[in-house]
Amino acid sequence: MNQNIKIGVSLYSLSTQFIHEELDLEGCLKAVHEMGYKGVEIVAAQMVPDYPFPSDEWLFSFRGLLEKYDLEPVCWSAYIDMGTRTDRDLTEAEIIQCTVNDLIYAKKAGFPMVRTQHAISPAIFRKMIPFCKELDMKLTIEMHWPHHPDVPVWKEYFEIMKGEGKGYLGFVPDFSIFQYMPHALYLRQAEEFGCRKEALDRIVELHAQGGDLVALESGDFTPIEKHYAEEMFGKFNHPARIEQFRDLIDCIFYIHGKFYYLDNDEHDPCIPYEELIPKFAEYGYKGYIASEFEGHHFYSDVDCTEQLAHYVALNKGILEKL
Repeated sequence: MNQNIKIGVSLYSLSTQFIHEELDLEGCLKAVHEMGYKGVEIVAAQMVPDYPFPSDEWLFSFRGLLEKYDLEPVCWSAYIDMGTRTDRDLTEAEIIQCTVNDLIYAKKAGFPMVRTQHAISPAIFRKMIPFCKELDMKLTIEMHWPHHPDVPVWKEYFEIMKGEGKGYLGFVPDFSIFQYMPHALYLRQAEEFGCRKEALDRIVELHAQGGDLVALESGDFTPIEKHYAEEMFGKFNHPARIEQFRDLIDCIFYIHGKFYYLDNDEHDPCIPYEELIPKFAEYGYKGYIASEFEGHHFYSDVDCTEQLAHYVALNKGILEKL
């Protein structure tokens, strides 16, 4: 098995159980430990009491829970609330202060890095370097769909990551950028919103063939079916290419293993894990890929723990072949 790539988990994957109070935070940690996960990401705005100003008492008690369940703190996911005030957005100085606060809280909780958001402009990102160095903390930005490495602002981020921010500033690719087919929950929702099964099957076929809008317009499709077809063609017809990341590996501190629905332990039908993980390994990536289940955005009746168990089995199977 490849020893450089490890499988972790974002506790965000357990949102449904946490929000419905079926699992508290300790219950989430116990569950992922029992599934075989090691590295943990926490979304602070969701699971950290009194965020954005958690107490030292809570931060140190959380470290104790991680030790209790033999889990490794990997990433503290921060949230910059631009709407903190009703009369204006946060200023640059306020964004910097929020980010410094998160770096301090994350360090106290035992995390080596903070994942922030795009409210961090390239200019602000650069200004975080002295704070990261002083605290010996890494700061990362998530690359989420519809972004990809050729988006102009990302070229600015990469220049900083490879230059004066090297070793302290990086990014987190989210596997949503590689999605090339709609997932089962998306299709289930489309049917419930009025798409006929046979029409939806034909739309998926057209999508797989490249998204033929002429065939869509000339076919027997209702307005809602055309809406879903156009959305499908727009979202999934131009995924990022894995080779775009070959020269960016040193800037990748962490990966979000996005997935939406798995009905087995062996294959994700819409994100090409069998291609992605071997290629990241070949390019020299060392670190965690954290499962990030987001099927709960579509349906709350999907068993998150079952989905996470499928995910860890899928990835272990791929890693064992490397």
